[in-house]
Amino acid sequence: MVGPMRAIVLESYGGTDVLTLRDVPEPVPGPEEVLVEVVATALNRADLLQRRGFYPEPPPRPDHEIPGMELSGRVVDVGGRVLDWQVGDEVMGIVGGGGYAERIAVHQRQLLPIPASVALADAAAIPEVWITAHDALVVQGGLTSGRTALVHAGGSGVGTAAIQIAKAIGA
Repeated sequence: MVGPMRAIVLESYGGTDVLTLRDVPEPVPGPEEVLVEVVATALNRADLLQRRGFYPEPPPRPDHEIPGMELSGRVVDVGGRVLDWQVGDEVMGIVGGGGYAERIAVHQRQLLPIPASVALADAAAIPEVWITAHDALVVQGGLTSGRTALVHAGGSGVGTAAIQIAKAIGA
């Protein structure tokens, strides 16, 4: 039997007072899922909007609405069809919600290895921001060395990542 774990749960929407720490059932990984012990999570604009009721988790609606779109942690269990991850691996990932919990079951493809140069706790701030910036600039925008990018909201998380990515590729 799986025991309880602590999580930040949204029982209503509004200000920070709606964030409730409570015990919820620990998730059990499905055949292609990885159970991650969350070490750190990040705070994104989407999390703030979700808390206010403007950014719901994708369906199906969970029993407990737990915010948190990105995380870092250690693999503590794997489903029977998981091949790329082992117990003890340090990972970071982007999820539809659930990062504000002690543990989360995540599809194996939603996880990334943490680069050796990045601390485990710092890695929680990479997936949402950096993948979004890279996708917008490079994948969708075709940015390459020698080209120019205009970054709106350069002080935001995605904006600061976009500036660094553009500089790194020589744009």
